Amino acid sequence: MIQKAVSLLLLAAQTTWASPYPGMGASILTDPTKNQFVRGYGFNLQSPGVDWIPAVSKGETVFETLRFGPRPGGNNSAEASLSIRMDHLSEAAGSGLDTYARKWMRDYPSYGFEVLGTKNLALGGGRALVVDLVQKTKNRQLRQVILQKDQQVAVVTCLDRKDHFEQTLQTCNQVLKSFKWDT
Repeated sequence: MIQKAVSLLLLAAQTTWASPYPGMGASILTDPTKNQFVRGYGFNLQSPGVDWIPAVSKGETVFETLRFGPRPGGNNSAEASLSIRMDHLSEAAGSGLDTYARKWMRDYPSYGFEVLGTKNLALGGGRALVVDLVQKTKNRQLRQVILQKDQQVAVVTCLDRKDHFEQTLQTCNQVLKSFKWDT
C-alpha cells in the first residue's frame, strides 16, 4: 500500500512539470516559429528560418494588429517590424481590393509618404497588391501588401529605416511567401 502511495506521489510530481494551463509554456500555440496563434484570423503564416517574434506595442492589443519584430540581440535592425491588420470589405465595396487600396493610397501623401510603385499579383490563394513607399522626413521605407480573399482583407506592413530596409525586406518577403488563406 505504501509502495502504491509513493508511486502515485512520484507520478503526480512528474506531471507537475507540465504546463498548468493549455497553451502556456512550451506549447506549440505559443512557439513563435510555428505561428499557430494566427489561425483564428482566417490565414496561416509560417516563418521558417526567420528570427522574428510576436510583439505587442503599448496601448494596443494583439487582436487589433499582429506585430512581429526581430528577436533582441539578433542581426536585424531594432527598428524593423512586420504588422498584420485584418479588415472586412463591405458588400458595397464594388470592385473589392482595387477600391479598398485606392482609398488608402489617396491618404499616403498627407502622412508624408511617397509611393515608389505598385504591383498586382496572386498570393496565398487570393489577390494581392504590393505598395512600396518611402517617408523621407523620418528616414523610413516600407512595403505594404494588401491581400484579399472574398470579403476578408489582410494588410501586411514591413517597415524599417531606409539604410536597413533591404535586409528587412528579405525577411518580410520570406514570411509573405508563406501566407495562405484558409480554405
